[in-house]
Amino acid sequence: MEIKSTYKLSYTLDKEPKDLILIIELKQVEGIPKKYQNVWEGFATLNGQPYTEVNLSHCVNAKTAVERIGKMLKSDLKFDAQSQGHSFKVKKEEIK
Repeated sequence: MEIKSTYKLSYTLDKEPKDLILIIELKQVEGIPKKYQNVWEGFATLNGQPYTEVNLSHCVNAKTAVERIGKMLKSDLKFDAQSQGHSFKVKKEEIK
């Protein structure tokens, strides 16, 4: 079980370098958990801002969650760039 994981994507959009950094951290639920409630809860930040688009209340491994969400964000960026006629190129993709 991984408690904290990071996804870093360096890419270019119309030859302008950009970075995307997604961090997921698991924290224990405060107080006594309710019946059938997960003991861990995931919290995500995207480029320093809280990211709440995905429900991480049942997350038990930060690395698999960061990989899944990071790949989804990358494909969304690529689709948006292509639909608007921009060039999109991945420079470096890293999962820690």
